[in-house]
Amino acid sequence: MKINKGIIDKIKFSTIRDTLLLSSATFLCFLMPGFIFGIYMQNYTVRLEISFLLAFILASILLSAAKPKIISIIIIAFIMLLEFMQFSNLFYFCVPLSPFSIDLFFKEQGEVWESALSTFPQSLYHIFIVAFCYISLIILYLKFSTQNKTYIATALLIILLALLPYKALYKTPKIANFMPRNDRVSVYNSLMSFSGYAFILAGKNNSSITSYLPYEIEKIENNNPADTNIIIIVGESVNSSHIGLLGYDRNTSPLMDNLALNDKNFIAKEAISSSILTKNSLASFLNSTYEHDNVNHIMMQKTHLVKLAKENGFNTFYISNQTEVEAAFFAPNYIDTLKTKEDYFLRSEKIGDLVLLEEIKKHKQDFIKGKNFIIIHQRNPHSPYEKGYRAYKGGGVDLFPLSDDVYKYRINSYDNAMIFNDYIIHSLFDFFKNLGPKTYIMFVPDHGEALGENGKWGHAILDFNVAKIPFYASLYNGDDSVYLDILENLHYPTHYEIANLIANLLGVKIHNPNIKDKNIFYINGVDISGNGGYIKGIKNEDKIEITTLN
Repeated sequence: MKINKGIIDKIKFSTIRDTLLLSSATFLCFLMPGFIFGIYMQNYTVRLEISFLLAFILASILLSAAKPKIISIIIIAFIMLLEFMQFSNLFYFCVPLSPFSIDLFFKEQGEVWESALSTFPQSLYHIFIVAFCYISLIILYLKFSTQNKTYIATALLIILLALLPYKALYKTPKIANFMPRNDRVSVYNSLMSFSGYAFILAGKNNSSITSYLPYEIEKIENNNPADTNIIIIVGESVNSSHIGLLGYDRNTSPLMDNLALNDKNFIAKEAISSSILTKNSLASFLNSTYEHDNVNHIMMQKTHLVKLAKENGFNTFYISNQTEVEAAFFAPNYIDTLKTKEDYFLRSEKIGDLVLLEEIKKHKQDFIKGKNFIIIHQRNPHSPYEKGYRAYKGGGVDLFPLSDDVYKYRINSYDNAMIFNDYIIHSLFDFFKNLGPKTYIMFVPDHGEALGENGKWGHAILDFNVAKIPFYASLYNGDDSVYLDILENLHYPTHYEIANLIANLLGVKIHNPNIKDKNIFYINGVDISGNGGYIKGIKNEDKIEITTLN
């Protein structure tokens, strides 16, 4: 029995057409609610990233080809429910759904529904958008034939969906790695947050969130001219005990030593970070957070420095030699110009943090005029330390020889990285000093680095030595006696105190009703919710006393 070749060709064409139609519709459905929501809500935008787009394209193809198709329909319906929660959270709280948001939903359903009903019927808008997109997609899946379905696609789809649970359970089981971004595709935010909740947070008996009184914001006046730059250089893993300028017996800061002698406004001090882990310290620092476990305040971004800068008329810049992942903590939807390592990956791999000097020079004309809030994010001296200064020739300062002894190797390679760091920081201070506008500039590392103190090495260790960081600051091309007096009188400034000082420069005063004693400080451990331990201490002019190591 012969089969007409035209019929076979027609079946093949129909199969390819159905696959393309379903996969394209699925891909558009993933993106469309976020783009529509971003049109009428300023707190959320979608910044498309190649890696995520490729993942969504693959997922869309696998969903359209999975057998039986009921599997695809169940997955789509589940994502729809997550998106209902995601956009409801965005609509009501103006922040993306986080693992803690999901936790609160299940623990305080009465209050959640009461709050939701208070916004009715305005909240129907985003519900309708999500429902229209996903129900239309489910209808398409029900309508088209199953000739193009295969169990191979189902198996690959299961593997793809299992990646986030695997990450949560085994690879990086820290809740901070599953916090959402307010410029990310909403479906990815939803899946990240649900994975963080289901496979990390839900399994902890102590996962409840501590309640604090909300911070208050007060607008204040300052005498800054129309053209003003505020620059924050965010350092990485900097041990204050290995800086010559702060008393180290090695010459690791020759250029900043010289700057300190010739810059009447320059301040250099030991300071205290808010955590011993990058993600936690940046989330606390940038949100001006005092407490070690105030997750609600971090999630709401009420006092986020980039947000405050944008709301007070500053042009915002984030120029980083870190990857796109770290940008999450800098409120990227409030950043006008965002550059990360992915934008100059090969150059970064070749010359390290020298790429930052190249990038800021490209924006020189932007920095000469207007109000600019500029964050420059370093990678050096993160381990492996010798990688940071690979393109540095020494600048007239002899680098320390690398020993075969593992501990001497670590110390010498770290100190060499600090010499390179000295060059980078001095170059940035010098660049903005000679630019023209009134300029506030600060160097604030995320955390320190243990280098044998108490027998410990590296960071992510709950030890006070890992929270000890240097702090540099100066003022160029203008006067501000109040700012300089505050700098002079800050003893062991904490991330919280530095953030509040920056907020003042932005035209905002932050009031925290939870502070009982301004000399008490907290250092969070490895869990952003405070469940990974914390340090409580008291500081005064001449010493620091650690009262709690939990």
